[in-house]
Amino acid sequence: MREVTEERMLWLLHSDTSSHHPQLTLVAIDGADASRAERTARTAFERTPAPRSWLESSPLVRRRLVGACRTVPTIELIHLADVEPAHLPEESFRLCLSQIAEEGPGGRFVVALTTVPQDTRATAAEAARGVLRDRIDGFASPEQWVGLRALAALTNVVCRETATVDLPDDEDLLAVYDRYTVGELTSASD
Repeated sequence: MREVTEERMLWLLHSDTSSHHPQLTLVAIDGADASRAERTARTAFERTPAPRSWLESSPLVRRRLVGACRTVPTIELIHLADVEPAHLPEESFRLCLSQIAEEGPGGRFVVALTTVPQDTRATAAEAARGVLRDRIDGFASPEQWVGLRALAALTNVVCRETATVDLPDDEDLLAVYDRYTVGELTSASD
């Protein structure tokens, strides 16, 4: 396990291969801001637990979480969905991560990885080592970055549920990110 430093970013990767279209979400945090970001995110989710569904939660819950997460310092959010039905979940993860590595922020980083289903974590970690090679400085333990992992997981849900829905800014979790991309795996990644 490596520590996040000013020279190393924190990449929070949340993979969900349980749905019909596998999804991968990256939330990138500057190493210098990581501790503050974790405190802010943890406090937000202690006050208002993350809902299982963004659209089924009340507008009040959405507004509370958006307001509380606005001050979480992030570099970038990238969310990709793989709509190609022929890809196996492992292949989908690898292809999405390859595209994120090309499009995402450069530099070295520590990865905090969460997966749904949870038993795919070891396979995903192995694939991440293969794709990210010399850019990755290690993996955070599952107990680290709990608040930021919750933010990445909830962001994954929001991206999946709100792709075709317009929400007011004060209820749209994506509004907390200064820079974000939500899209599909490009066919060029094949």
